[in-house]
Amino acid sequence: MANNEIVGLVKQTPTILTTIYGDLAQPSVKKIGTALETVFEFSTSFLLPLKLHNEKFKLNFEKRLNDYKQKIENVPEDELCEVNPQIGTPLIEKLSYTTNDEIADLFTNLLTKASSTKTVNIAHPSFVQLIERLSVDEARIIKFLNGKDIIPCITFRAHMKESGLGFFEILKNRTMLQFEIEFLFPQNISTYLDNLTGMGVLDISHGLHKMDDDIYNPIYEKYNYDKVNENYIKTDTYSRVEKKKSYYQITNFGKTFIDACNPIEK
Repeated sequence: MANNEIVGLVKQTPTILTTIYGDLAQPSVKKIGTALETVFEFSTSFLLPLKLHNEKFKLNFEKRLNDYKQKIENVPEDELCEVNPQIGTPLIEKLSYTTNDEIADLFTNLLTKASSTKTVNIAHPSFVQLIERLSVDEARIIKFLNGKDIIPCITFRAHMKESGLGFFEILKNRTMLQFEIEFLFPQNISTYLDNLTGMGVLDISHGLHKMDDDIYNPIYEKYNYDKVNENYIKTDTYSRVEKKKSYYQITNFGKTFIDACNPIEK
């Protein structure tokens, strides 16, 4: 491509919406223009309009903008605000090449929260990188946890008959999540919870448990405690299987992140 053509594309950066929609008079398209005007000016200089010459890229970007357009329809005109480029620019970049709908949905929800005066305070720039660190299954967990405070979990420990030999951990920090959420890889649930803990979304370092056994009983049943206990105590090695209760606490940081990644309530 010749230099004069590149210069021409640079000058066309503010007309990205025209490239996608043609008619800028549509009320919902006007909302996009109002919220993202400065973001588009900063978005990768001339690279975005250049990429829009690729039909596959353009179709994906158009789909993401349409998702965002539908979401900001729930934002009243008097609450609409211009998105700060610090969060809007990386979000537009991520959305331009994100092909998975579930991950893209978290990005567009975050962009929508950054577009409203009522929710802009929870749209932290670091959340863009956090979403990027999520798998599809973890994105489903983030959706599921919206409005929740804890994730109850249980551990089974088979204690040795001979004193001083300690115990064998049969299972650790098991939850009901894999029975409540349709995962692509349910066998990876421990990895998902470890990742969310490492990200600061969850915390299980407290060593506490809830007094209400009703929140734990369904987990005992799903993991068949009675059968596990029976199988272990009939051996010569183990005397009993201990049920250890705990819970993952959703941190204040985690609650803000989860809120920012979920849709604005109508």
